[in-house]
Amino acid sequence: MSFKNKSLTSEDFIALNRTGENFKSVLNGLFTQFPQSAHSISGMSQWLDYNKSNCQRILNALQKSKNGKEVLTLLPGISGLDEFILKLKETSLQKQHVLELENVVQVFNQQIKLYAKSHAHLKRLLSGNEPKSSSQAVTLSAQQKRNQHFLCSKQLLSSSIKTLFSCYVLTENQNNKEFLQEVVMISKLGIERSKASPPFVQLYTHPNPEGFIAPDNVTVSSKIDTTQFQIGIVDEFSDPNLASAYSSFSASNSGIVFNDLESDAPFNASFLFSNPDQLANPLVHQSKCSSTSISIKSPTEKLVMMVFLDKKLDMRSSVNVGCYSNNQRVEEGKLRASDMWTERLPEFPELNVLHLGSERARVIDQVQVGEMSDYLFNYSNLNKEDFVCYMMEVEYPIWSSTYRIYFEHC
Repeated sequence: MSFKNKSLTSEDFIALNRTGENFKSVLNGLFTQFPQSAHSISGMSQWLDYNKSNCQRILNALQKSKNGKEVLTLLPGISGLDEFILKLKETSLQKQHVLELENVVQVFNQQIKLYAKSHAHLKRLLSGNEPKSSSQAVTLSAQQKRNQHFLCSKQLLSSSIKTLFSCYVLTENQNNKEFLQEVVMISKLGIERSKASPPFVQLYTHPNPEGFIAPDNVTVSSKIDTTQFQIGIVDEFSDPNLASAYSSFSASNSGIVFNDLESDAPFNASFLFSNPDQLANPLVHQSKCSSTSISIKSPTEKLVMMVFLDKKLDMRSSVNVGCYSNNQRVEEGKLRASDMWTERLPEFPELNVLHLGSERARVIDQVQVGEMSDYLFNYSNLNKEDFVCYMMEVEYPIWSSTYRIYFEHC
């Protein structure tokens, strides 16, 4: 095969990215078995009697990569990886984990031969321009495909949401440093439903407090109770008939049910959650990882997801983002982003750091995101200036998927 002027297609890029994510997952599994003294470059080199430069590359691939592509560009070459495996076999590490590494190195070697002249050549291809389509024929863009998926899903379910705005505030729980205090607003704007639609349900995962009867009515004067889980309807950003349409709590799918919404016109429904004891604090938890996610339960035209992370947490974290199939339950504190590579969909949402003084921090497509996030901070008794805001916008997010932002802390 001639590699002259060869470039990677979108399909090639996805296959290579998946190999890189698999690589990182396997390395993480091995690294957790290393003695603490081998968690540094010099410590690993001394423990394994292995080249320091390659130790640095392996640690960079493990700790500094944001996606599978970066893992493959940061790793040593095949000969360096083969030597790494030989050194690992001389230790008392579990054989199964070393075998998994052998398998993924073999796949990586085959891909290098398939796509490039060498590892260095493959790194240049991965660092080059955006991947091309594998066909010369006119093909739909990813957004056009998601648009078609939205239109079909909307017809199938007889319901849709114009904009799903989810806003999260994450800081250390001052009452119990084992957990993060999470405060969330989920706002579904421009909801359309037909009489054939199933009941409108707002799902969540936290058990209800003892004596729960119905969600609270949250207003601008409401304040957080950091000692217990709270859920409420945000009056200012919801249809005035929403609270009276509350029917029941569905224990089978953990959600509040609204069954008597008779309006034929689009309506808004906004909810506020305060969660003091479900998210492990990555600064003290052994996993060193936390994540925030939103599941697309209804066909949706636009997703706007904002995560405000306390600067004390942010300064010690790296950020990862992905779209995942919706059938994977993630136990808090148990899974890293790399552990989810088998469920990751070939969808690459963009994550941005949002400057709080920018126009997009105030209004996005006529949605008053600044006013709504200010409302959340007022409820939480927190100062927005103490936080870094990460934002993801997705046109036509994939129905029945989960968009997840990971924070991995060092």
